[in-house]
Amino acid sequence: MKVEMVSEPGVLKFIFILEDDDRPEPSEKYRMVGNIVTTKLPEDLDIEKIHPDLLALCCIMIAEPFIGTKIYLPKPVSKKFFEGHSNVTSRYKIGNVDENLRPWKPAKNSVPGLAFSGGVDSTAALSLLPHSTIPIFLDRPLTGKSAYNKDAAINSCLELKRLQYNVQMIECDLEYIREPVGFPVDVVNSVPAILLADYLKLDSIAFGTIMESSYRIGHKLYKDYPRGSHYLHWGGIFSAAGIPINYPVAGISEVGTSIIVNKSPIGYVAQSCMRGIWKEPCQNCWKCFRKIILDAAITNQTFDEETLRDIFDNKEALRFIQSIPIKHENVLTWATNRLEINNELFSLLKKRVEGEIKSHNWMSKWYPDSIEIVHDKYQDIVKENISKFLGIMIEDEILEMRQWSMTELIDSKDTQKNRDALVSSVELHIKSRQ
Repeated sequence: MKVEMVSEPGVLKFIFILEDDDRPEPSEKYRMVGNIVTTKLPEDLDIEKIHPDLLALCCIMIAEPFIGTKIYLPKPVSKKFFEGHSNVTSRYKIGNVDENLRPWKPAKNSVPGLAFSGGVDSTAALSLLPHSTIPIFLDRPLTGKSAYNKDAAINSCLELKRLQYNVQMIECDLEYIREPVGFPVDVVNSVPAILLADYLKLDSIAFGTIMESSYRIGHKLYKDYPRGSHYLHWGGIFSAAGIPINYPVAGISEVGTSIIVNKSPIGYVAQSCMRGIWKEPCQNCWKCFRKIILDAAITNQTFDEETLRDIFDNKEALRFIQSIPIKHENVLTWATNRLEINNELFSLLKKRVEGEIKSHNWMSKWYPDSIEIVHDKYQDIVKENISKFLGIMIEDEILEMRQWSMTELIDSKDTQKNRDALVSSVELHIKSRQ
């Protein structure tokens, strides 16, 4: 693959040119359909002075699934970046290197950047980092039909600006390089932050990645994330570019991040639902279903019958609860365990996710070993801020977390029977409401 770039004041375009050995359809699930990615940047930023290693990192994040054996970047990279990339990447190589190019390094008095979405997890991450942290929002231009609504995220950003955060909202259409529309790799939402690293004097890029995504809690088996392929690969490439990844909430579950935003002074800006508008979530998506139940458990709410009927009148939730395991099933287990609700549908959900017998108390606490994937410079303040919101797992809880396995539940005939009973009842409920 070859990547070219063209720029004018306030606009940077990457042009991705496929070669014979590239992979335009790396998976049955998606394929490359576009080849130009446009990012709108501040007009006083000299785009031609963005360091080649930072440009390379952005290009690699956008293109990696589609690269064959080699990528030629818009500008030759430093030897440090080339070697760092080669150390963690075997499938393809960088084709152009400048042996005399000095590696990029952060400016003095630099601050952390945060790839900010407006959701609970990234707001929790912002609550743990210093106030100097700069949230950078990838503003997705919308074309055609889309369930995604930017209203809540944009208002979250505007509210943070009012609170004196140096929020940056950067329009970038990188999601349209593939079909269906989406991120080529999960860390690619940091592209605007990387391009602004010099301009904003950033020294690291934080993400709102939580325990369910990092250590795979809620999935089939626990994973030692800092020694796994994802962190070694992307952590290695970011470090090679001079701007390390920073994971302040990787040792905190969705339960914990929800507790943080319920307590944090800035927590009110968060909204997980990406379909509703500011302060008016759609109440009809999977995230809304899960968050309503979780927030009730955190705040000791009760539901009246009409509210419960509304909660289960959710076709997208019906689709998710058919899976074994359910996405983020651990969160539903924790939440249902803490709610005593006399309702048939809720009781069937609680039985399916084993909220009757499992408490998972440690999910409301911080896994202290995760401090190793927080940027060294910010470890002390992150630990201090976590202590304001959450407890710390003790040795027995850490062991329970590391022994996480859903194999027995997945293979159990009782799980299938409980799933079928739940799904059947929810289907009847939805039909009765039509």
